Amino acid sequence: MAQRSPHSTMPKQVKRLTGVLLWLAVALTLLACGPEVAQPVGSEAETLYHESMEHLAGGSILEAEQELQKLVKMPSYVQLTALARLRLADGLFQSRKYDEAIEAYHNFVQRHEGNDNVPYAMFMIAKSHYELAPSDLWILPPVYELDLSPVQHARTELEKFVRTYPRSRFATEALGLRDHCIDLQYAHARYVVKFYAERKKWMGVVYRLHLAMQAFPDRAHTQEHYELLAKAYERILWRQRAVEMWQAVAQRWPQSPAAVLAPGEIKRIQAEIDQAGQTGGDGAIPADTAPTAAIKPETMGEGDGA
Repeated sequence: MAQRSPHSTMPKQVKRLTGVLLWLAVALTLLACGPEVAQPVGSEAETLYHESMEHLAGGSILEAEQELQKLVKMPSYVQLTALARLRLADGLFQSRKYDEAIEAYHNFVQRHEGNDNVPYAMFMIAKSHYELAPSDLWILPPVYELDLSPVQHARTELEKFVRTYPRSRFATEALGLRDHCIDLQYAHARYVVKFYAERKKWMGVVYRLHLAMQAFPDRAHTQEHYELLAKAYERILWRQRAVEMWQAVAQRWPQSPAAVLAPGEIKRIQAEIDQAGQTGGDGAIPADTAPTAAIKPETMGEGDGA
């Protein structure tokens, strides 16, 4: 009796399974040699993000924006979509498109409330407002006519950020920018006072110094301003106020040359007050003074603060 081949004794089911496995092996081999399989969406997003960061770092902002725009349009479940929106805003800031950057940062905050990067976005909103404000006011005549609202708006935004996120790692920088805004405002105030003093507009000097001492009590209460205010008071016949200013100079700066002069100035002005009184007038301060006469800024507290 002839011996059967081992394959002839193999069950049909096993033969069929073996054939399928061989077919799969061939198919996989062909696929390995064929076109590359598309990478997952998450991997593609990461690649786009890293490439855009390299372009931003290298100053190729347009290329970075194009890649980030692609990333933003990818499925919302990709975590890098939020970062892409934030980096798009950074690109606008880096391009000095501050108005557009503000809008982009606001868009990020609205879309991703609760995201860990929201404090950063809020800081960059404030910083963008700061960049929109003029930085060298004293070289742009006429200074007294400049609109300082951008500076005030930047200061307000920076102060709001510090109040909202006092422990943020950006709080120190925000306070520094806020202080620079105050410096600019104070420089403008000093320039305006000087403008009126040079033109001997003494009521203007009084009014502007009152405003400065109210707005900038940490900066404006200087010996120079007290002496100028005493002079201005005397010129508009607010003699009693001039006496008070010289008294304040002697008390606050007792070692200064002005303090040595103060007693003589007080005596002279008091004599003028007495002489005016003898002729029936009010030598201390005229009755028909402007409303600003009610203000005594030299008695005000301190603190320019937020």
